[in-house]
Amino acid sequence: MDKKTFLDILSKYNKGKASKQEVDLLEAYYELFEVEENILDQMDLSEKQLLKQQMLARVLEKNIEIVTTKTKTWYDRSWLSAAAVLLILCSVGLLLFKKDRNEIAVVKKSETPTAVIKPGKNQAILTLSDGSTIGLNEEEKGIVLSKNGLLVTKSGDGELKYETNEELIPTTNTITTPRGGQYQLVLTDGTKVWLNAQSSIKFPTRFAGDTRVVHITGEVYFEVAKNKKMPFLVHTHNQKIEVLGTHFNVNTYIDEAAEKTTLIEGSVKVAKVRDGFAEMKSAKLLRPGQEALLTSESSLIKVGTADTEAAISWKNGYFKFDKADIQTVMRQISRWYDVDVKYVGNKSSDLFVGKIKRTEEIQGILRILERSKINTSVKGRTIIITN
Repeated sequence: MDKKTFLDILSKYNKGKASKQEVDLLEAYYELFEVEENILDQMDLSEKQLLKQQMLARVLEKNIEIVTTKTKTWYDRSWLSAAAVLLILCSVGLLLFKKDRNEIAVVKKSETPTAVIKPGKNQAILTLSDGSTIGLNEEEKGIVLSKNGLLVTKSGDGELKYETNEELIPTTNTITTPRGGQYQLVLTDGTKVWLNAQSSIKFPTRFAGDTRVVHITGEVYFEVAKNKKMPFLVHTHNQKIEVLGTHFNVNTYIDEAAEKTTLIEGSVKVAKVRDGFAEMKSAKLLRPGQEALLTSESSLIKVGTADTEAAISWKNGYFKFDKADIQTVMRQISRWYDVDVKYVGNKSSDLFVGKIKRTEEIQGILRILERSKINTSVKGRTIIITN
């Protein structure tokens, strides 16, 4: 698409004459945060300023309608379309929903990076059954381990793959990611696993018997290889999850309010674990698009509709927030950027809505908070938030 075509679509949209296909195009740009062939780079400064003013006026017009009309929600798709190009101009942005002042703001990415805190990367520790460890990082690739019929290799994109023969006597391995780390691996049955920051998975080097069993902490996404004769079992501190072949995400961070299992594809059965035993009588069967919430205090598993995009956004390289408070936002930031967070004064009641890439450096996050009247400062690897 060239610059003239792009501007013609915007003009038609602002006049309310854009076709459904043209509106869909703007919404697609909102999702991608980028423009084909660097269209915006072809504009001079005056053109960009005019475009920003036009879109801002359109956004504010929609904003007033949304927050003052009770029959409409603040997360209306038509509003997102209006915001699309403004977000593109910002390169990386996050929408702020101010529940106390009914404001929506779009924050521009810093043009002069000043922070030294970098986003996370592919890094983990592999612990073998004898207690020895192997450091895994972004640079190394090739054979990681070859011993007694077990071959562990690492691809150029950082994925660890386990291969073995049937004569191998199974032993237990553990992969652990630190704060500021993530990792991918393929188990010997072909199951693909993604580990978020500050997470772990304990697994056998070869699955034997009539089940495939792994234990996890933190947050892990699975694409389980199908094997009807050998169910796949995931154990957490409070859950036992049984699957045959499916895609699902498990968030079991101890600093979150509840353990959450989100089903993307297939089916899973979630049971509460009490005193080391799974209570199968009260287990819940999830359908795609559902999530199970479980707390250590409650004996009940709550099942509801999931925001599947938000649940696996970390795996796909971005954060997604939907009316999240500052503590929820900063827990994710803390784990991914390997920082501590300290709150001074009353905690903000603002709710955050939107997306931001996980490759963004920390100053992009801090500028968003500062524009919402939340004062931030950095001392070492601690972010201090003052409201």
